[in-house]
Amino acid sequence: MLKAAKKRTFRRKGGKSFKCAGAENSGGQEEFMPEYENRTRQELSAALRALLRQRPLDQIRVRELTELCGLRRQSFYYHFKDVYDLFAWAVQQERALLLSRLEECLTWRQALLVLLDRVGEQRAFYQTVLDQDGQAGLEEMIPLKETLEAVRAYYRGRCGTPPDQAGEEREYRSGRTLLLSLLESWVRDGAVMSPDELADALERTAERSAAGAVWQTLWERGEWDQTL
Repeated sequence: MLKAAKKRTFRRKGGKSFKCAGAENSGGQEEFMPEYENRTRQELSAALRALLRQRPLDQIRVRELTELCGLRRQSFYYHFKDVYDLFAWAVQQERALLLSRLEECLTWRQALLVLLDRVGEQRAFYQTVLDQDGQAGLEEMIPLKETLEAVRAYYRGRCGTPPDQAGEEREYRSGRTLLLSLLESWVRDGAVMSPDELADALERTAERSAAGAVWQTLWERGEWDQTL
């Protein structure tokens, strides 16, 4: 089972940090929020994503967001402290969405393509996460560790190999670096590789990271199923 979304703090460039007030007010229980309040937040989030396709986060103003949504400024400040607070909430919601979608995937490749399709739809939003907090922000939004652990567990089960926590942690750290670098490159310049081509590259990296010695054993036994 993949973990729940984490709260995230974002920082103005050259300024102080901002936590998502929406997450604090709701105690992380978004499902208990009255429908009209949640709808207002979702509308503001959608407006923010639309504006991010036009200009950077630090150039977006509350007035523009409320005009796009047909809301009063007071409605915005009822839910969020400022634009950065809204962005932090949107990141939290994006992670929750990815978790729900990835949990429905039956194969590693399917999970990759679901992720890449989402990145393609929301490229400006993902690029803003990178601009604000680098690969660390991308890693916290995308459930890479949970997905890799699911892959490792699958190969351990097939090979009958007991867990090796220390070894798997080393493999994860090296694989994470490669995965995040490939994802960042694709987010910033998606024309270089198609989703299928990047999925091939990420799949090869994840296989090395997730399987380690198990992967090698399966290959030597001739048990690797390339249709997975």
